[in-house]
Order: sequence, then C-alpha cells, then structure tokens
Amino acid sequence: MIRVYIDTNVLLNVWFKEEDPKTGARLWEAPLKILELVESERVEGVVSIFTLMEGAHVFKRNNVSPERVKEIEDVGIEVYVPNELVLIDAFSFQLTLGTDPYDSVALASALASKCDVLITLDKDFRRKAGGEITMMSPEEFLEWLRSREEP
Repeated sequence: MIRVYIDTNVLLNVWFKEEDPKTGARLWEAPLKILELVESERVEGVVSIFTLMEGAHVFKRNNVSPERVKEIEDVGIEVYVPNELVLIDAFSFQLTLGTDPYDSVALASALASKCDVLITLDKDFRRKAGGEITMMSPEEFLEWLRSREEP
C-alpha cells in the first residue's frame, strides 16, 4: 500500500474549504479525496505531531477551536512522533536545503516513517526538498494514483 505524508497546508485546505480567489476553484476537493482514500484504507496517511501543532496554531489564530485537529484521528491518519535523531535530521535539512522549521520536520518525518510520497501545496518546499523524496500536489498525486491503477 502506498504511504503518503500529508503536509499541513493540504489539511488546512480541507478544514477551511479554501478556494482560489482568482478562479473560484475549490482547492479542498483533491485533499478531501486523499483523506477519503486514507479513511477507506486504500492509502496509508501520515502526519507528524508538529503538523497537528501547526494546525492548532492556525485554528487558534482564526478563532477556531484548536481541538478540531483531533478530527485527523477519525480519518485514520497515523500521527508520527519524531525522535531526537529525526529532529536532528530536520535541523540538518533546514541548514542545507533552506527549508523552514515545520517543512524540515515534515521532510524528516516523511523519510523516517518510510513514506513513498510527500503531498504538499507549497511550491517552494517542493523546489527545495524535491530531491529527497517524491513530492506532489494533491491533484498530481490523485492523477499519479489513477495512472498506477489503470490496466
């Protein structure tokens, strides 16, 4: 089964039902489909505890109960808790790749938890860290998954 690390921005798209201000495109539709794939056990989903912390921070900043991050457990996503060696790797990524702290932890956690793909909407993160792990947008991942399932 394919194992995917889901970046915070992908989850926030679903939680806030974000739309593209220019086109009106519903940015949350592909991320929601990925969560449905996790819930139906067709894909294994992983986030780190730092993903939940970042989500709770964004919720609080937007006057939404930070407790909403617990909904992630209802979907069946594994919450990975990085140990000190993974955090040292994250710090190394921050220094060598120039990724921000949360992205560095996401990358190190995705690698340590043996994910096949890291799903993110952050183009800068993908540019900086794409050589470390396969990185895709939610739409790219769904297309890639469809192409693997075709005869």
